[in-house]
Amino acid sequence: MYNFVPKGCEALKEIFPKIIGNEELCARLARSLLAENPDLPHAYIIEGAYGTGKRTLAVELAKALVCENRTNTDAPALPCNSCRNCRNISRGACPDVIEIGTDGKASVGVDAIRELRRDVHIYPNDLERKIYIINDAHTMTVQAQNALLLTLEEPPAYAFILLLCENSALMLETIKSRAPIIRMKPLSPEDTERAMLLSDPSLETKKRTDPALFDDVIMSADGSAGLAIDLLSGKEAAKIAEARRASEKFCILAANAAKKAELLIHVTEVCTSTRETAKDQLESFALAVRDLALLKRDGDTALRFFSDREKATHLSDSFSLRKLLLISDALLEAISALERNSNTRLTLISMLSKF
Repeated sequence: MYNFVPKGCEALKEIFPKIIGNEELCARLARSLLAENPDLPHAYIIEGAYGTGKRTLAVELAKALVCENRTNTDAPALPCNSCRNCRNISRGACPDVIEIGTDGKASVGVDAIRELRRDVHIYPNDLERKIYIINDAHTMTVQAQNALLLTLEEPPAYAFILLLCENSALMLETIKSRAPIIRMKPLSPEDTERAMLLSDPSLETKKRTDPALFDDVIMSADGSAGLAIDLLSGKEAAKIAEARRASEKFCILAANAAKKAELLIHVTEVCTSTRETAKDQLESFALAVRDLALLKRDGDTALRFFSDREKATHLSDSFSLRKLLLISDALLEAISALERNSNTRLTLISMLSKF
């Protein structure tokens, strides 16, 4: 349960119960939804990395706007997910909630937005609102954005538009000035797991049969439950696990000065197939070293590579902070060199000579 419960709704048990994480954002939206005089704008830009829950929030916000129990102080949650409006939106069976996307193309084109402009002037069929969800809004062409601007400037009172994007910097300033940006934060590993299992309960079997691989995928997804699900269901999971084991071995060998020859062999073995593979593996090394360096400074820091904090802390104790920073700098320099098409083997040897 969130700490914030709006005045007059003290019996409300949950706000956006299907949203994992982003509690402050949910509470802020609830304040606007449940105020005596709701002050929601007519449009929002929902920004966040792939798989962080943008579309889920958009659908839940749509339900909350038209939930039949929105003002019912005895309702268990907002949205209630049990009234007719909530059920229809959940099933994708509400004619007044319209989704727009790329339809397999590289961008959202002007024709799709022109159709929105025509449709927005048709009064809602079932609801008091007409809600548009524009997926991949950051891919809208300039023409499409300019066409949408005409609607954003003077929308009908019942219209509500949600623009979902990964990077709002790709959108026109005129669009952003008329639609406040709300940002989805990356999920913690614990929340990533919760969101994955909520989205696909069958993943519980994979977690039980191969917990190490499950953890590897969660940490590699870096706060994106959607990406973690994709990785786990595809062929990349085994490669991710292999790369992470290589990074753990790198850290163990780097901690022991007597293992320098073994470290050289290990690095050249895992980094010399292609330049791109080498760069990806060095980035994995760098992320692991980053965790170890931060643990030296703050034992409570959020980790992005290691899922086992106790194991990471023990490994961090094998280094001085100065050495970890030297290794980190050398790795970043090597990555930069590979991006400039430097010779891979010479770059790796030069990198190792710096620590």
